[in-house]
Parts: sequence; structure tokens; C-alpha cells
Amino acid sequence: MHALLFLQQLLFCVKRESHGAIAVEYAFLMVFITIVAAIGMAFIGSGLLEYFSALGGTIANSANQS
Repeated sequence: MHALLFLQQLLFCVKRESHGAIAVEYAFLMVFITIVAAIGMAFIGSGLLEYFSALGGTIANSANQS
């Protein structure tokens, strides 16, 4: 609840100053990009783990057959 009041006060102060608005917009943009990048890395990371695990299993099986 305190965080919401803080954000409300921050946005109210930003409305009065145009310099602060630009900084806040960039901050929100950076947070959004960071969140999207983290989610993307989580999905790609699990996919790469599965891929290399399957590749390692295939190599191990072919080595055992030789």
C-alpha cells in the first residue's frame, strides 16, 4: 500500500516538472525491457538445456554403440 502511495506522489510531482517526466518514462521503459529480457532468457535457457541434454544423450549412445 505504501508503494502505491509513493508512486502516486512521484507521478504527481512529475506532472509538475517536465524534466522528471522524461526520466520516469525512461525508467519505466528500462524496467519493461529488463522484465521482457528476463522472461525471454528463462524460456530460451530451458530450451537450450533440453537441446544440449538430448545432444549429449545422443553422443553418449553413439559412443556406447561403437
